[in-house]
Amino acid sequence: MGLIAERFRIPKATVQNILRRYDQSGTHKPKPRGGGRQPAFSDADTARLERAVQARPDATLEELRAEIGVPVSVTAYHHKLRRMGYTRKKSLYIRASSGAPM
Repeated sequence: MGLIAERFRIPKATVQNILRRYDQSGTHKPKPRGGGRQPAFSDADTARLERAVQARPDATLEELRAEIGVPVSVTAYHHKLRRMGYTRKKSLYIRASSGAPM
């Protein structure tokens, strides 16, 4: 193992880890990363939020929160709308790239 480590200029422990992983799983590739935080808004929640904003573009974030019912902060609704491409123009939510007259 020391020769392999010298040859590839990597620590000996790395060679040992790769060989152990190969013995256990039959592959040298690392395990896939998993976990992470689940999104607060499901696809169905996002679709409902989209319909609510289109139906009432002048609704406040608090009104949208009450209508959709996802138990997250008003700030989370604001961030979700931004990621969906909406911006706040005076009293309306519009798509940032729509260019539609108000």
